[in-house]
Amino acid sequence: MNATAVPAPWRYVVGQHNYADFSTSVSPAVERAVAERLAPPTVLLSIFDGDSITVGVNEDPNQVLDLPFCRANNVLVRRRVNSGGAIYAGRGSAFLALYLPVDLPGVPATAAAAFPAILGHVAQALREGFGLAAAYRPLNDVEIDGRKLVATSMKIEGGVLTFRILLNVKAIDTAIAARAMPMAPEKVKDKKHKDLGSRYTYLEQELGRAVSEAELRAWAQACVRSAFGNVALAPGELGETERAYAQQYASELVDDAWFHQKSEATRYGPITQAGDQVVRGREKAPAGLIWLSLLVRRGVVQRAIVNGDWHPRPLRSVDWLEEGFAGLAATREACGAHIDAFLAREDVEFAGVEPVHLLAALDKALDELARARSGGMSASSFIV
Repeated sequence: MNATAVPAPWRYVVGQHNYADFSTSVSPAVERAVAERLAPPTVLLSIFDGDSITVGVNEDPNQVLDLPFCRANNVLVRRRVNSGGAIYAGRGSAFLALYLPVDLPGVPATAAAAFPAILGHVAQALREGFGLAAAYRPLNDVEIDGRKLVATSMKIEGGVLTFRILLNVKAIDTAIAARAMPMAPEKVKDKKHKDLGSRYTYLEQELGRAVSEAELRAWAQACVRSAFGNVALAPGELGETERAYAQQYASELVDDAWFHQKSEATRYGPITQAGDQVVRGREKAPAGLIWLSLLVRRGVVQRAIVNGDWHPRPLRSVDWLEEGFAGLAATREACGAHIDAFLAREDVEFAGVEPVHLLAALDKALDELARARSGGMSASSFIV
């Protein structure tokens, strides 16, 4: 581009879906179309028409949700293709989703850069547009006095930054949400508020009044222009290819095999033998909660699962980490060396996760193994 060229406008799409359906149809479809250069850089504002939950791509729903409660109470749950943690989104809340090639000026190319670069401006737009004392809280939240107003998920794949910003606008039933998403103690140990009821807040509560769709549209545009400059936003719609992609994903991402892909029953069940042991460790890193489990046979790791709500880049790097445990002695020396070497790789980014956090989860799993060997406990059973 020469010095006088005018940047092409970004497409600005406004729609209505529930959060779970959007995350498993429209969102991956737009992301794919932008990556394939079939669609321009896109800013999408979705105002939810129903309540729902999604869990992150690196999470086991059995670990982070009370699935029997969700089924009994007709709570819609999906597993999305983006990282991050379980999120409950209510009717009337809004999703600002950015699908931006990282070769565009000002678009961050790493997770570590993306969160502060974008969320600081999201908080600024809330302060300026609504007069709220909103502040960015590393790594990936926007809060008001410790109460979470904005949740996010992020991925950088195929040369595209997909940054999804969920603004709580209206009240949800926090009793239902808290039961559906029981919070691990480690998850809130560094938080001012320790339960969902006190930690959650929403825009209309903070303002003491209703919020219009026009205000949400203005906030979305203010976020983009604050973060990326005076970008031209051209109103648009999804293209035919994106609609076809969305139908494809809507079918694939509601499948039970996809939903339970990161569960122990799925990963360990087909290969387990009598005498095998499953041991687990859990640790909170600044980026999120880490769940590590090992399937151990006669002192050797057969398979590992590393789940959690942080934001790895690339997403498949979690597979690399898991695969590297197979065949290792179930010892701190062997498994710890693998963790250190993995996080030192230049092609891997676990922003907000350091070796010490994975090693702490490993130590807890190995302690469980040692207790089992000494007769202090029996072999762990699978989570189903």
